[in-house]
Amino acid sequence: MSAKRPDPACQPAYDAADLWIDRALRSDDSLFTPGADIWSKDNLGKARALFADKKDEFESGTFPDNLETFLAGSSPEVYQLMGEALYVSYLILYKEVINHDTKMANINQVLVWSRKTVEIRDCLRDGLRNGIVSPGGFASGYKHRLKAVIQFAEGWKASGSDVSMLCRDNPESPWRFQKFLTKLKVSPAQQMPLLHLVHPCMFEPLVWENKKAVAAAPKFQDYVGDALVKEVDLRIHRIRAALEPEHGCCFHFIDCLEVCRMWKDDCKDESGPADC
Repeated sequence: MSAKRPDPACQPAYDAADLWIDRALRSDDSLFTPGADIWSKDNLGKARALFADKKDEFESGTFPDNLETFLAGSSPEVYQLMGEALYVSYLILYKEVINHDTKMANINQVLVWSRKTVEIRDCLRDGLRNGIVSPGGFASGYKHRLKAVIQFAEGWKASGSDVSMLCRDNPESPWRFQKFLTKLKVSPAQQMPLLHLVHPCMFEPLVWENKKAVAAAPKFQDYVGDALVKEVDLRIHRIRAALEPEHGCCFHFIDCLEVCRMWKDDCKDESGPADC
């Protein structure tokens, strides 16, 4: 099932996300080198211990020096896992936030540390060219994005990898997947890219603050149907369903000016990333 906003420029990112889902979440395979055991529980545990568990050490230093220090002495598989996790964290980022060349340079630097030749296919390179959204504060600090990907993936493997949560044809699967992320204590801000990449037809590519604003907008309240519904994404889902007959199934809450002006006072007619 494709994303509900079929922008051809964004499609390579969605295609790459689907490859990641199939190889890393449905199995322990590799995104870059199919057939290699990369996204395993063991490798993820090592990556978490070396990187994701660190706190104070992040206060200084920049990429890639900081990351190289944490990963020093790792196996080639862990280095490659970190390179692939970095790739996933970049997928959703709009090109004006981090351009394609910078994304590829950072990923290749991590792969070089493994002292193992890893080629990234053109279709995966294309996935990083445009991106999907400009996600505000989510884009600041590679460590937060990487930690979220590793935290989620290790928790996914430890839970037994219930692949039914990945099914886009089951209306209950997206909400089960969201509850799973919440149970893992992945913050709402860091949930956005994971939710949208795995279930693009259900979860909007909006930053957390904008999601809250849409869900609480006075002009949308009649669309929610039940004032007792507090879950932000469910409220937005109902709002979208009410607006689609007039604005079409592929409208975006920011790109569609008529909709944007219903909840965002400073909405402007601007070209560029979907979110702002």
